[in-house]
Amino acid sequence: MTATTQPPLLEVRDFGLEFRTRSGTVRALEAVNLSLHKGEMVGLVGESGSGKSVLAYALLGISDRAARVTGGTAVFGGMDLLKADESTLADLRGREISMVFQSPRTALNPIRPVGLQIEDVLRRHAAARGPDLGTSLKQRAVQALREVAIADPERRVKAYPFEMSGGMCQRVMIALALACRPGLLIADEPTTGLDVTTQAAVMDLIAGLARERQMATLFITHDLALAAEHCDRIVVMHAGHAVEAAPTARLFAAPRHPYTARLMSSTPDEHSSVASLQPVPGNLPDLRRADLPGCRFAERCERAADICREQRPMLNPTAEHAVACWFPLTEAVHG
Repeated sequence: MTATTQPPLLEVRDFGLEFRTRSGTVRALEAVNLSLHKGEMVGLVGESGSGKSVLAYALLGISDRAARVTGGTAVFGGMDLLKADESTLADLRGREISMVFQSPRTALNPIRPVGLQIEDVLRRHAAARGPDLGTSLKQRAVQALREVAIADPERRVKAYPFEMSGGMCQRVMIALALACRPGLLIADEPTTGLDVTTQAAVMDLIAGLARERQMATLFITHDLALAAEHCDRIVVMHAGHAVEAAPTARLFAAPRHPYTARLMSSTPDEHSSVASLQPVPGNLPDLRRADLPGCRFAERCERAADICREQRPMLNPTAEHAVACWFPLTEAVHG
């Protein structure tokens, strides 16, 4: 993990986003705080629907048209991404900030060889110039596949996505994302749909390349065990709120937010039995509600009191172990 004495490469402060829909306004994110340093891998964890991918898409400027930023900043390398125009963001995407999506077969062009898709990225960002442009791009595409441990890259560069396995397609997606050597990689559930062995190989690949290149990595997942194995720090999301943030070892030794503890109790490990697993009670609240409680976990929490429903607890963005809870846990209670 990189030393945090340096300013963050990415710093998100008090970020809010909502969606205007026919059935009402969805307050998808509210006052989210998050930071990421060069060479650091931060896990963004939480149930499906907690706002993890919504945050990632907003940072890249690829949110749905119904989305509207309601406040905050997202500073990357000194520039506020939320104030940048589309031309600037388009130039940043792929060159400075890249994303690995959770469905590689959907993200890849099915009727274009994977090598040409890598060349497209390189050409878009002028990664090679001169009279031998085509040859240089092809060589770099082959090298990109070689760096993600694809066997026989000279042959595979001509293959179509449908000729590859799911794990192989995900490696191609990683090669695409890293072709221009970005400073920040966002990996959105990159192991979805892969078998356990392939999951491990893909995560080892991402972590290894991140260390080698001192690349900041935001790893989005609902899998706490996977985040624990690879991340330096973890930020826990619930219903559009960042509720806890801490170094990984510290978070797992002593989770302070009741939601984090519940997530851990519902996550299997080598020491747990099926009978010992306890699901998180209740469901995520409807974010279209006008009467959302201050703490959006209040209606699922056995520790909740009136203040939890009336006032939102805030996450201190500068604390080493930050928790947004009026009644935080003082010791580990999970398992």
